[in-house]
Amino acid sequence: MTDYSDTDPFWVENRARFLAEKSTAADPSACGTCRSNVAAGKAVEHDECAQRATLLHAPDHPYYEILAGFSLEENAKLPARFHVPVFDDCGVPNSWLCAVCQDEGTVTGWPCATATKYGTQVFTPLHVAETAQEKQTAELAGLKEAIAGAVAQLREMQALEPDHVKAASLYEIEMRLRHAAGTQNEVTA
Repeated sequence: MTDYSDTDPFWVENRARFLAEKSTAADPSACGTCRSNVAAGKAVEHDECAQRATLLHAPDHPYYEILAGFSLEENAKLPARFHVPVFDDCGVPNSWLCAVCQDEGTVTGWPCATATKYGTQVFTPLHVAETAQEKQTAELAGLKEAIAGAVAQLREMQALEPDHVKAASLYEIEMRLRHAAGTQNEVTA
């Protein structure tokens, strides 16, 4: 069966009308004219001032390699902001899948149960994503500073202290680094 939606006059007219209409939602960075138009219930004047939906992964979105180590049930329990759609253009038929609801040989279509349950919480607004990314950058800088301090302390200790004191101090340094990183788990050899 041939799809005539590209040439059917009804669809051509409706697409043209849709494209001609301006958005009634302004982007936070929109000009004053467009923001005042939207506040008055009118459409934005400039295309670049219209608010657009942008699909972003949360800044702390887990990598595929990390997700592969967990079961489908564990991945489904991840926060809603991770359950964003990804387009599978390799599969037949092409489809939208959940970015995290996957297990060995199993994937879940989007919206998955978590996305359906939490609705708009799935999508991270740009300003929230940028704030979270800045927070992660600051935390990373703090961890790098803590590591640099520990390395300096270790070098000083290696030069001045006997071996039994070094071992106890190394343990203290390791625990401070683990505390800074948010984990106090012991390393097992």
